[in-house]
Amino acid sequence: MNCNIIKDLLPSYIDEICSKDTVKMVEEHLQYCEKCKACFNSMQQEGAYVGQLPEEVAKAITPFKKINKKRRIQVIKAVVITFLTTFFITVVADSVYQNVGVVNQFFSPMDRGIVDVGSADEWERITFSDNNFLEKDHLIFDSIFWEKEITNHANNEQDVMIRVKDENGNIIVDEFQILHGTSVKLDSLKRNEKYFIEIKAPQGRFFINAT
Repeated sequence: MNCNIIKDLLPSYIDEICSKDTVKMVEEHLQYCEKCKACFNSMQQEGAYVGQLPEEVAKAITPFKKINKKRRIQVIKAVVITFLTTFFITVVADSVYQNVGVVNQFFSPMDRGIVDVGSADEWERITFSDNNFLEKDHLIFDSIFWEKEITNHANNEQDVMIRVKDENGNIIVDEFQILHGTSVKLDSLKRNEKYFIEIKAPQGRFFINAT
């Protein structure tokens, strides 16, 4: 057996974590190899030196002499526990985010509007519903996660005119066009204010989203 291999095995042999076959192989080699035997004796003396140190120092060092015996099991346990914990937290958090409407509405707010336009010459107020399926005739940007965008859904296949009023009926954003499948950002709108969105478009049903 190559001496380098034996020298690599000696720490595990001394710590008694080798298999029976490895122990037999090392002991047979030590019987005739003086160099490896000297190396083995030197390692043993280093271990024995711990007993000659002051008691406090010896106690501090002793656990590290045995760490190899438990290292593999501890590492495996740590990896498994970390994986399971991360997996559990991810699954629970995703489930809460997807299934609890309040949480979803807070972090990814969206109000979906549907309006049936009866006359192309009149303004119609859009009724919205949020992720909790609560219907309302206004918008309130009540969190920092709102992008303040109005989207003309691509399925509408028609361009629309939009305007915004405040709760006193004043027009605060004059009419502007939104092409179908595009969005317009309304940065001038304030948080926690009530806004009414009105639409003018050809006759038909339109889907307008606020994010």
